[in-house]
Amino acid sequence: MRQPQNAKRGRGRGRRGNGNAQPNVPNRNTSYESNGPDVKLRGNAQQLNEKYLALAHDAAAAGERITAEAYTQFADHYFRLHQAAVDAAEERKAQHGAAQAERQAKNEGSQPDVEDNAGNSKPAKNAKANGAEAESANSAEVVDLTPAKLSEMVQEEQDSASG
Repeated sequence: MRQPQNAKRGRGRGRRGNGNAQPNVPNRNTSYESNGPDVKLRGNAQQLNEKYLALAHDAAAAGERITAEAYTQFADHYFRLHQAAVDAAEERKAQHGAAQAERQAKNEGSQPDVEDNAGNSKPAKNAKANGAEAESANSAEVVDLTPAKLSEMVQEEQDSASG
């Protein structure tokens, strides 16, 4: 018996739209296959960035400026992909934390009071909320490095380690 034509499977990779998921949100663990100049590499964006920086350093040490610049551009590309994934993860974490704080605020009115040693009644505090406030106060400053500066820093570290 033949199936009706509209019952056939759709073409593509089986991705169906999910109303809750954000489209094209990068993932830190996404594996890439890179066809760079003279080399084919595999790994996630951070690994590929490190591999191309190492290749650029080796090419620069061998006196091949053009090849070193090509590897640096590939490293920059994968550095940007990695940063986009990190930023997306932090945004998801912040949204999750805000939603959790909102739920906690709704539940805070229904929490029972706790008596201290003197017998005074106080509302119960959430240790997670206090920890989040302390963590945000101690957050580190973010420094934006260009690929050239990053490459110089890596080269200086390697030179100082070998010297």
